[in-house]
Amino acid sequence: MIKARLTIPAAVLAVIMSLSGCYFFPEEEKLLDPPVIAPDEVAYSTFTARRKTIESTINVTGYVKSKKEAECYFTAYTGQIKNVYVRAGDFVKEGDLIAEMNVGELEYLLKIQELEVEAAKLRYSASGSQTDKLDLEIAQNTLEMYQARYDGAKVFAPMSGQVSYVYRIDPGTEFDPYKVIARIVDPDDLYAAASYDGDMKDFAVGDKVTVTVESDEYECTVFYTPHEAAADGADDKKALYADFNGTAPSFAYLGSIANIKKVKSIAENAVVIPKNLIKTDGDRTYVQVFENGEKKDKDVTIGITNATEAEITGGLEAGEAVIIR
Repeated sequence: MIKARLTIPAAVLAVIMSLSGCYFFPEEEKLLDPPVIAPDEVAYSTFTARRKTIESTINVTGYVKSKKEAECYFTAYTGQIKNVYVRAGDFVKEGDLIAEMNVGELEYLLKIQELEVEAAKLRYSASGSQTDKLDLEIAQNTLEMYQARYDGAKVFAPMSGQVSYVYRIDPGTEFDPYKVIARIVDPDDLYAAASYDGDMKDFAVGDKVTVTVESDEYECTVFYTPHEAAADGADDKKALYADFNGTAPSFAYLGSIANIKKVKSIAENAVVIPKNLIKTDGDRTYVQVFENGEKKDKDVTIGITNATEAEITGGLEAGEAVIIR
């Protein structure tokens, strides 16, 4: 009897659950509309076209030189240096002793030989014999040999001017012939010299150029070009020379780098932008501008250009924002 009472409530509970089971689950949530995502605005870097002066130039690197210069060297033989009598910057006159070698007993032998020649002359003058004549010729030839060696041991200034270079050498050191021991220049006649391998029409005699030496600028005039060099058959067919007009660098700048600049064309108050912002597509030349919040292509006309900038002669006004990226 106890089992029957427990079973009935269980059956009743099952029926009740089967009839009203849906009331025990939560209601389904309504689906939300997908969020609307606004695209990020594109940010551009721009350059504002501006008015300025622009130049197209030719630049050549050369050196400061003297129009008149001479090298000093021994010519006879290798010998030991006795002394060098000048220093860089010294002023010398033509014929001044620059340097000499040790001659040892040569000076004594030279004086003895001079006496030998005088004695031979007296003997020949007194006798008139063929033997004495031959002795005189031998004595004179020996004297000339000694004299040549003695003269070859000295170097004299071939011109008046200023010493621009001296080979630093200690007394007693051997020195070879034709090796430059000193250089003399005219310090009052300097010029800028360069080698130009561009178009021969780029430079002409009379062209005005600016030469920069050690950050100082000098006004110069071209007096020799590759065109003249070719016509003259010069060794340097690319020679380009310019005279200093009035003020020139001091002697101390001989051999210094001289940057020669010629202005080919110039435009003042021109609309100018960086050259790398200009784009091409076939025959079309254009830039991209930022206008009214939008990127637009604008066809442009190019004027003067140099290494970094370009003049815009049409299609773009000063103040417009040109897109960099």
